[in-house]
Amino acid sequence: MKHLLTLVLSVLFLTQIQAQESTVDPNAPYLKEKKIPFFSLVGVDGKEITNKQIPKSKFVCIIIFSPDCSHCEKEAAELNKYADKFKNVVFVWDSYRDMELIKKFAEKYNLINRPNVLIGRDHNYMLPTFFRPRMTPFMAIYLKGSLLKVYEQGADVFELAKLIESN
Repeated sequence: MKHLLTLVLSVLFLTQIQAQESTVDPNAPYLKEKKIPFFSLVGVDGKEITNKQIPKSKFVCIIIFSPDCSHCEKEAAELNKYADKFKNVVFVWDSYRDMELIKKFAEKYNLINRPNVLIGRDHNYMLPTFFRPRMTPFMAIYLKGSLLKVYEQGADVFELAKLIESN
């Protein structure tokens, strides 16, 4: 009985270690459906934001974030600092957190009133259900409506700029 308990605990421990190493959910819908998913966010201005508002001719970067995530804050600061490199990219910042936290985040990182930035609350949890991120920030880059690349833990701004320049 003692050996059985040890065996069961060992298997559970090894499974947990393996689960932490893998960040991709193999059943995430984005792995099968390569087009920008349908979504509906409530923008910080109270207006609805949907996938239908995004020009299909441009790069689109969907970022699933949390306003209190330090990595998300770093990503926002870097993207803001080098905004001139991303003028041809539409950024969709998506969070399910409280709207007041999202607004403060948007104000702090100058994401409001920018022509290529949409930021809002995903009250129906649509994008997280589609991408199934395990960490934030999660970034999905689309070109002309088709998935180009996913960054599961955010992207280095220079790597992102290089990807955009090469396409």
